[in-house]
Amino acid sequence: MSDNEILALIVRGPKQHELERMPRPVVGEGEALVAVTHVAVCGTDLRLLRGTLHDAEYPVIPGHEWAGRVLEAPSRPELIGKAVVGEGITPCGRCTSCVAGRHNLCLDLDEVGFTRAGAFAEAFTVPEANLRLLPDHLTGAEGCLLEPLCVALHAVERAPDLAGRDVGIIGAGTIGLLIGQLAVAAGAGSVTVAEPSAHRRSIATEFGLGSCTAMGDWAENQPEVVFDATGVASVFPLGLEATRLGGSYVLVGYSGEESTTSAPSTVMLRELTVYGVLSGYDQIDEALRVVAEGTVRLRPLLSDSIPIENYRSVLDEQENPPLRSVFVTGVE
Repeated sequence: MSDNEILALIVRGPKQHELERMPRPVVGEGEALVAVTHVAVCGTDLRLLRGTLHDAEYPVIPGHEWAGRVLEAPSRPELIGKAVVGEGITPCGRCTSCVAGRHNLCLDLDEVGFTRAGAFAEAFTVPEANLRLLPDHLTGAEGCLLEPLCVALHAVERAPDLAGRDVGIIGAGTIGLLIGQLAVAAGAGSVTVAEPSAHRRSIATEFGLGSCTAMGDWAENQPEVVFDATGVASVFPLGLEATRLGGSYVLVGYSGEESTTSAPSTVMLRELTVYGVLSGYDQIDEALRVVAEGTVRLRPLLSDSIPIENYRSVLDEQENPPLRSVFVTGVE
């Protein structure tokens, strides 16, 4: 990175992406310029790059799970040089969703890595109000996982009270394993993850969660609350059938425009309640708190660190990343 230019991964269309030199971002009113040290790759980023993300707008610089260091902050000079993370979305505050307090459903949402330039770059701009100091006990790579932790917190918030209930989680990816840890902390009677990957099941065990290879293993004691964290549309009808009669199904994973066949009568006959979960908002302080308290561990969820120049190694080889890969920019 120079005084005038940065390196950024620019996506100009489906499967059209390159690392390019571009002008250093100009800081607007109320914004800070952040040098990116770490940025994680999630399934949504892969969909964006592959052209399977619904309503994607190109060109765009992805990257919404990040940690960095403040370079410029005109209104908050005390932040310069500090390690930071940040809230990823900025609601308008005026639309019907915002007025109703559902800010993550804002009709004019500004979101890092989607509607504004993201962190797959050496530097990017962020609203100063969205920044939080990265605690000394967290690495930059761990800081990237605070954003998915906010999603997990919102998922548990959307679900019925988990205390004393049997909880099932479909998919032991990053979100699923974060939800599992939160469910234990919420006093769930049991927490079991259905996951075909032996590696992911071993991490679930490390977190004190039960695990099995498939939802069919729940047949004799179906969970009362099921979180679907797969992002695979075909799982939905199977997951409904795997939920206890009268139970709740919490849909967290994003499946894009994939469709599946599911009889509405399944929900009716089983008297299920289905909850959708989009993203968290204004939960980064809570995320920092539960990590500081030891309620949630992040490090086991990280897979590898890759120089951003080698980004194609992740995109080409990992349709379903083992957990979170993290790009490092070389910026210190």
